[in-house]
Amino acid sequence: MAGQKELIKKTIADFSHSSKRGNVFVGFDGFVDNILKPVLERKDNKIFVPMTDILTFADRIRSGAGKSINVEIVKERSSMGGNGPIMANSLALLGNSIDIVGSMGRDEILPIFKPFTERCRTAISFCDPGITDAFEMNDGKIMFNYPQSVLDISWESITGSVGVDRLTKMISENSYFAFVNWTMIPLMNDILIQITEIFRGMNERKTVYIDLTDPKKRSRKDLRDCMNILLDMNKHAEVILGLNESEAVQVAEVMKTKPGYKNIRELSENIYKELPLKAIVIHSIKQAAACADEGSFIVDGPYTPEPKLSTGAGDIFNAGFYAGYIAGLYLDECLITGVSNSGYYVRNEKPADRQALISFMENWAE
Repeated sequence: MAGQKELIKKTIADFSHSSKRGNVFVGFDGFVDNILKPVLERKDNKIFVPMTDILTFADRIRSGAGKSINVEIVKERSSMGGNGPIMANSLALLGNSIDIVGSMGRDEILPIFKPFTERCRTAISFCDPGITDAFEMNDGKIMFNYPQSVLDISWESITGSVGVDRLTKMISENSYFAFVNWTMIPLMNDILIQITEIFRGMNERKTVYIDLTDPKKRSRKDLRDCMNILLDMNKHAEVILGLNESEAVQVAEVMKTKPGYKNIRELSENIYKELPLKAIVIHSIKQAAACADEGSFIVDGPYTPEPKLSTGAGDIFNAGFYAGYIAGLYLDECLITGVSNSGYYVRNEKPADRQALISFMENWAE
């Protein structure tokens, strides 16, 4: 950790002194997240003991096999969700300008999204959001999704609402992009192909951050097709692929990389050899790693065994990493801004602004 403390201090200095901010285009999802707690024991009408780990929850469900079971659920709150809005909101708080096109309300942007969209330069919604029921545990989270309208997101539905000329103008006016939640948007491959065609005709080489969002339920052919599309996009833009460890293993499988890995740094190296994008970025609960032309890196995160909120933590990591990248930091420093951003979030149940992120890093480095 001694060596990493020096890296944190260097990151603080470089991030604090950087005046670089980005215009970031984000698309195309949007969800309302219900944060839930399953009840282990009910004390009285106000006090209960929640289940705090996934195995306890699984054992409770399993105990009902062949019989029946009742599990009480307590809703703590509802909040703005979706990979795009959560990541974009964090990027905005860290000083970047946001144009977002997403599913935040069919006829008008819903009130739950308004505090975020008011921070944006442009916010366009073309359909209703999906719903996520998120069970928060100390060792992870279980999310039940009701994607409904999100499943029908297509190039035609986006351009039909925004207009091709306006969308092309928005793309030309932004240097940075984030396209997220590939898994829940079945037609996302076609959307990425259409955007690649727009990039192909532009003089500026854009930067694109891609997040898949747990592709287990998608076919291996769809996932491999997506990787081929990203390789084609990378000819015309700088493509960064952000993955959690589970997603990285799935990408490694479809890319037929060298089997096995001793840590996520080696996993990022294995993927990069077969998928030479601008960078491969991987985050786990305790670490983050990246591999690019300049080399590979791994850092420890500010792990806490009792997170107050973990739903959205991956999106907040992505935003922290990308904010560092936009600020001109080195790849290992971007990993520090990424894990620090998510570290602040899981402790404080809200994303950090730029000064709060710097203060968190300063405290971590002590």
